[in-house]
Amino acid sequence: MTTAPISSTPRKRSRHVRIALLGAAAFSLAACRDDEVPSAAFPTLDACLEAAAGPGTWVTEESCEQGFGEALEAHVETAPRYDEQALCEAEHDGECVAEERPGGGGSVFLPLMAGYLLGNMLGGRGAMAQPFYGRSSGGFATPGGTVLNNARGSTTLSQNAFKAGPVTRSAAPMTRATVNRTGGFGAARTGTGLRGFGG
Repeated sequence: MTTAPISSTPRKRSRHVRIALLGAAAFSLAACRDDEVPSAAFPTLDACLEAAAGPGTWVTEESCEQGFGEALEAHVETAPRYDEQALCEAEHDGECVAEERPGGGGSVFLPLMAGYLLGNMLGGRGAMAQPFYGRSSGGFATPGGTVLNNARGSTTLSQNAFKAGPVTRSAAPMTRATVNRTGGFGAARTGTGLRGFGG
């Protein structure tokens, strides 16, 4: 009388389990990569248009102009706002401008855009963009929390890098106490290094 080896079934089962787990892990990694889009930072619209004229880039004149328009719209709604000009200038290491509060009640101060972050939406859905501002600790940040090392460069970023920041237009402006408590604009956020354009 012959008996089948007892160990053959568990081995086959564990091999199938390993293969299934490896397949699931590979699928998860692919899904993360699928969420990433070609991205580039530009200090000005002209810098973007100059890059669009170069060879071998996904950036086009249309995406530059569309992205710049989107960044300006986001700037109006989500730019960091402060109750003092000196505080704004210290936080952003640059010039700040006054803006009347909605409904009167004095002025708030917001930094000028240092540039904009442009992403190439997949599936021919156009560009997406966010403004970015200088930080007192160095580098730049978008209102949505993406921190950049440089104002110009290209890389691949998650689509989450283009999420809108909180609306600040009608919110109370940041004070020195707020800045001290939170660490200031762009603090404790995830950094993103951008390579030189085309690099």
